[in-house]
Amino acid sequence: MSLGAQTLRERAKSYLDSALDAGQPFVVISAASGMPIVAGDSLAAVLGQNLASVTMTGSSPFTLTLGGVSVQITDSAGVVRSAPLLYVSPGQINLLVPSGVAIGMATLSISNGSQSPMTGTMDIELVAPGLFTANENGAGVVSATAYQTVISTSINSPVSVFQCPGALGSCVSVPLQLGVDVAIFVRVNATGLRGRTRGSTVQLTIAGQPVYILSIDAQDDDDDLAGVDQLTFPIPLALRGSGEVNMVIAVDGATSNAATINIQ
Repeated sequence: MSLGAQTLRERAKSYLDSALDAGQPFVVISAASGMPIVAGDSLAAVLGQNLASVTMTGSSPFTLTLGGVSVQITDSAGVVRSAPLLYVSPGQINLLVPSGVAIGMATLSISNGSQSPMTGTMDIELVAPGLFTANENGAGVVSATAYQTVISTSINSPVSVFQCPGALGSCVSVPLQLGVDVAIFVRVNATGLRGRTRGSTVQLTIAGQPVYILSIDAQDDDDDLAGVDQLTFPIPLALRGSGEVNMVIAVDGATSNAATINIQ
């Protein structure tokens, strides 16, 4: 199976196996990158077994109990917070890490009403940059929207960054056509950036080349995009003809997973 067709659980298998070998019932990872590091006000995924008795998807504003499941996080300072839940199933829980959590090792406790609470640890850092991908597995084509502007007319029109011909895991990139008189602007979905230090710069590179970021937008926690950071940027003409290349974001010494974008 190609990396692009893996599920998030398959991508994070080594982290889950290590947690199980250490006697923990689950592992906590970034819902975007699949890495076992998360940050406050970011989206995380808990992977394990028997985490919930049902499969259920929440809607905004996200509640603290979903499908009979609730999650509490005790941070390194001893402060206990409940986590809003986006999705629960026997093998995976998606949640919003509460803002204000102290960095360091924290304890996550899952109550599902059918057994004693399941408890394990999670690594919370100041930032944990992650790029969401169209296949929802932390690899392959980036989850993004785009539009092109014909400079001579200032007319904007949407363009596709990816297409998904089949089930989840089938998404592939769509080449973005760059022209001398056509500018393309892209908005990508990320998480884990909100705790960055004052004055720090979020850096975006495509094919190793720095790209200027026009804006970084974050929605309220009661929005459908709670925990999502959206970066908007123009694709430099110098990248024309690059083909399918990697995109990476970095901030405060931390680097995201690599996602791809196709530039013709």
